[in-house]
Amino acid sequence: MLPAFFSLALAAGMVTASELLHDKEIIFPEITAITIGALAAPKQSWNALKLRLLLTITAAAVSGVGLVVFIPLALVFKIPLAMLCAITCVTISGTDFLPTISACVLPVLLETRSPVYIGTVVVMTSLILLAQLLLEKLGIRDKSTFTPVKPDRQLLMLRIRQIIAASLICIMPVMTNEIFFIAPPLIVTFFEMSKSQSKLMEHSYKAALLIIIGAVSGVLSRFVFTEKFGLPLAVSAMAATAVILVSVSRTKMYFPPCGAIATLPFIISEGALLKFPFEITVGALVFVAFAYALSKERRIAIKVKRRLRPQN
Repeated sequence: MLPAFFSLALAAGMVTASELLHDKEIIFPEITAITIGALAAPKQSWNALKLRLLLTITAAAVSGVGLVVFIPLALVFKIPLAMLCAITCVTISGTDFLPTISACVLPVLLETRSPVYIGTVVVMTSLILLAQLLLEKLGIRDKSTFTPVKPDRQLLMLRIRQIIAASLICIMPVMTNEIFFIAPPLIVTFFEMSKSQSKLMEHSYKAALLIIIGAVSGVLSRFVFTEKFGLPLAVSAMAATAVILVSVSRTKMYFPPCGAIATLPFIISEGALLKFPFEITVGALVFVAFAYALSKERRIAIKVKRRLRPQN
């Protein structure tokens, strides 16, 4: 129960700070995803050391805010740039910490210019890693191992195809200003599912279900506890986090992006709450379909190469 307690406390603390300071940029939805992957999961979801993880996501957050402040381009061009920046950070760090994509894309989508966002990413991620270290010291979880990911040609070509495919998906939602269809955790889901040797594709229906549960629980928690009963937003955040923690535990599938989806409703306007679950569901299905197509294309290419190899 201690990992669950840490997860709830971090979610509540982040949202409480946002309410007290009247600044929604303090809420970084991906924090809930990181708590699932770093604390709730029996084994850390990513191949990354603590310091590398922190530096990678910090660099991505800085890049995202930097794109908003210094690059005067339309959003439809900034999103691919944000994904490219994030993937560059991941590649340089030698990790597979793909939530970095969300940390870079989110400020671009929301046009975040404040350094408060970067500070939140650094502080909250550091707190999660400290909690993880404490759990390791207490013997509650094993220390994660790390093997640097070497960026060979195959990986780089996959990253290029992923960025192109994700960018194409983003065009219509950006042009119509319906950005929940391309919520950053959904982009992370696409990259996770379409990467080499991904086991997520085998359980894509579970991943989609968890995303839907996250969207519905986040919206219902805010609507019932805060909008109807007037309770602090932190109460709603704890309720949504509790639901998603129970869901990943019951399904035995510790899928981090669903946690970020559950937290997103706490930074959107009240008028957007009703359409949020619908757009997230449709977006998730589209990204999963594209991930399947990309992985199928890669499997076919590998089979062709294997057949041609003896002839050469």
